[in-house]
Order: sequence, then C-alpha cells, then structure tokens
Amino acid sequence: MDRMLFDSPVSIRIGPESTQREVTTVKGAYEALVDWPHAKRSGPLYREAVETVSAALAGTRSHKAARQALVAAAEEIGILV
Repeated sequence: MDRMLFDSPVSIRIGPESTQREVTTVKGAYEALVDWPHAKRSGPLYREAVETVSAALAGTRSHKAARQALVAAAEEIGILV
C-alpha cells in the first residue's frame, strides 16, 4: 500500500458551501489544510496538523500521524463529518 494513502478516509465539510470532502492521502490532507477556513487557522491543532502533514510529505512522519493530526484539527473546529 502507498505510504501516503490513509487506511480510511477522513470526511470533512470545508469551503464556502461546506462541501463534504473525502481526504484519502497525505497530499489531500495538505490541500484541505490550504483550503481551511481562514478564521479557524489560529488554533494549536491546526498548526500541529500543518507541521505533521508537511513532515509526512517530506518523509519524516507517518501517514498515520498525518491522518490523526487532520482529524484532531477538524474536530477542533467542528468540520469532521
């Protein structure tokens, strides 16, 4: 299995129309964090997710750590489905 592929998708509601997005990879997690609501980017879990996902893309953290960080950040602001 691809080391960048999540074991199970993360479903979030994001964007101007709260569109549901299925995040299945580390790259997808990074893209979701780029699209994160600007007003919600100051939380500690968002910053941790950005760091963890970036590290996973660089190969220094696992895809599992990236997924966990994304889930925590999404839960923090109520966009996890």
